[in-house]
Order: sequence, then C-alpha cells, then structure tokens
Amino acid sequence: MTMRAITGPALFTLLVVGVFVGFGEVVTRISGESDRARRATAASGEVTPDAGEAIFFGRGKCGTCHSVSGRGSAVRGPDQGERGPLGVAIGKRAEARAQERARTTGRPFTATDYLVESLVEPGAYVVDGFKNEMPNPLRPPISLSPDDVRAVILYLQTLGGVADADAIRLPASALAVRSELKDTALLPGGDPGRGRKVFFDESGSAACGKCHRVKDAGGTVGPELTGIAGTRDMGFIVESILSPATVIASGYETVLVETRAGQIVTGIPRGEDPDHLVLVDAQGRPQRVRKADIKRRAPQTTSLMPENFRDILTVGEVADLLAYLATLK
Repeated sequence: MTMRAITGPALFTLLVVGVFVGFGEVVTRISGESDRARRATAASGEVTPDAGEAIFFGRGKCGTCHSVSGRGSAVRGPDQGERGPLGVAIGKRAEARAQERARTTGRPFTATDYLVESLVEPGAYVVDGFKNEMPNPLRPPISLSPDDVRAVILYLQTLGGVADADAIRLPASALAVRSELKDTALLPGGDPGRGRKVFFDESGSAACGKCHRVKDAGGTVGPELTGIAGTRDMGFIVESILSPATVIASGYETVLVETRAGQIVTGIPRGEDPDHLVLVDAQGRPQRVRKADIKRRAPQTTSLMPENFRDILTVGEVADLLAYLATLK
C-alpha cells in the first residue's frame, strides 16, 4: 500500500501525537545504547574546573552556542572569554551582571548566583542582543547532573575570577527536573537510514542537506545539525520542521532589501563592509548589494526554510527523518 502525503492539520496532529504520546521501544532501539554510555560517563560526578571545562565543550554542548576566547561558537550566545560583552571574561563579568539582577529583582545577587541562574534558569535574564533560546542543560536531551552543573560553574568562575565551590547553591527547582521523563519519542516505524536519504536527497521533497550541514556533508545556509538531538528535544525539532519561523536561530534571521530601482532581495546577511551588503538566498547563492542603492532594509519574521513540509512529505518520510535526526547527538 502506497503512503500518500497527508496535508495540513492532519499531518501536524499526527506528528504531535506521535512525538508526545511516546513509543519507548522505538527510542530504545535507535538511541538506547548511546544514552546508557553517556549516563555512565556522567555518573563520575567529578566537580572540578577541569571537569567543568570538559563538560562545557563536551556533553554539556555549551560550546555549540558559546565561545571562550575563540574556542567554540559564539553565534547564538555570548563569548564567555574576554571577547564577550563588557570586554571581560564571565568570571569577572558576572559581578556586573549580578548587580544588574539585584536592581531588577530587588533581592541580593552574587556573581555566583548569576552564574547559577544563567545555567538552570537561562530564560530569566537574556543579554541584550541575544535571544531567549538556551535550553536548560539539566533537562533532556542534555540531561546534566547537578554535579555536572556545579563543575561547569566552577570552570566559568575561573574565567576572569577564582573558583569557589562553597558559593554554588543550586535551587530546589534545578534538582526537581532530574525526575522528569526524557521526551525523545518518535513516530513508530521510523528508520534512521531511510531518514538520512530523505535528508540528503537533493532531488527529494525535503532536501535538508542543501541548507543544513551534518559533520562534513551538506550546506551552510541554515544552522549546522551535527549535534541537534544532543541539545534539543524532539518537540522542538518537530516544530522546527513544520513551523520553522516559530524559532529562528540567532545568526540566521532573514532581511529584506529593497533597492532604489525597485529590486527586492531577501536572504541571510553573510557579510558587510562600508560599501556592500551580502545576503545568502535559500539556494546558498550570495547576493551582493551596493549600500548606496538600498532604499529600505527590514528584518523579516519569516524563515528561508520552506513552510510546506507538512503538505509535501508523507508520514513515513517524516518518521524516517525524525529517526535520523534523533541519532545526531
């Protein structure tokens, strides 16, 4: 029996039900072994700055969005070294942030309190110029332990400051999330191998690889997805496929440019000098526009990623695609 594309709300409903109701045996088959290995590694519980640095750039995935003086990626989050905001590293910068949080909240805030809040309640305070898009590392799929978080904070304290383990006090809410169930369920029957073909087939309906990179394959128009399942749960991934404009990753916002000649150019800014602006379109082609010719330049709330996957993909293709994405940890 041939599976046809299911359109509109029907596919969306089916996906949401499939993701959030849960198919435990499918998840175990796809990723159980790697999860057990990761938990065994996390169980060591070493709380030192060196362990924190290893977690920051390793299983904590912090380096996916943050740099430390050039090591890592500071596209989505601030550099935690001296190249970051205020021109000082986070161990020193936290003192100024703590004073700001104390004024805002009306309660005492130490530099360490600010670091704790930044990890376990990342949406409580967002640095100007950045988005509220940092996941809580205690929650799935990152699932750090409280001791892992303490180790990371110790490491951050040493960046411009001094490690002080006694000052680290995690709130009860941070400990409570450890009891939550892991939400990585998939649609039943998804096959990672078939999903990889859906992802990289340039002539297929999805053709994700034209814009997204996984390891050494794919394009660079959209965010790299090499470790996406290690930082985002499946609910977020499903939403990103079906409604890509809901959350647009920092650094991938689109801009519309209207020239004085009436030409409309839409794309992601990828370079700018005093005379020119370079936008990359959905096909990855650079569009170079003279600034002197620009009549209007406006940020857009839409994404370059197609919005019609719910209409053109079959349920089987989506299930396979999700199964493949779930392996990217």
